[in-house]
Amino acid sequence: MQPILDHIARRVRPALRNYIEAEHALTRALETRDAATIDAARDAVDLAGRQAVDLLHHLADYVFEEKTVALPAFADMGAVRAAIDGKCEFLRNGQHVDDVDLLRDVAVAFKHHRPKSGRISSSNDIAPGGVGFGQCRWGEGKYGGVEQIIVATKTGDRRALSSVMQNVFDAWMNYLGQPLPPISRY
Repeated sequence: MQPILDHIARRVRPALRNYIEAEHALTRALETRDAATIDAARDAVDLAGRQAVDLLHHLADYVFEEKTVALPAFADMGAVRAAIDGKCEFLRNGQHVDDVDLLRDVAVAFKHHRPKSGRISSSNDIAPGGVGFGQCRWGEGKYGGVEQIIVATKTGDRRALSSVMQNVFDAWMNYLGQPLPPISRY
């Protein structure tokens, strides 16, 4: 299992850290009220989000191909994702959330722009934006309506990308028997 943990330490965690830092940089940029600074921060958070989504989503592929006696032999990629989904809960509150599938839909939308299936119509539906009270799930994302990357689904659900990735990362750590760091401290 060590190659899997090494991959997480060298690739997945740094991408998630970069994304969180880009979200913080966006918040700081918004405080400047300078259009060029804000646009640059939006571009940076979009790119960091895409990289983090890609690496976290494709961790399932890595685990599937990296055979280890510490984990069961998975029949296919669906079996890997189903195992992780069984550990996925909303911000550690014990309630199951289907963020493994939502993260896949985000990755597919980033790859294909207008995917033929899934819950996201277009990659444009994953973008910086603010949310008001009650527009996202309680306790997720930045507080106070501060702009952040929001995932808008076809059904009108709006989710903070940071929370989706946190939930999926936590599910992986739980599945692999690893300790959970504090939220947003990958």
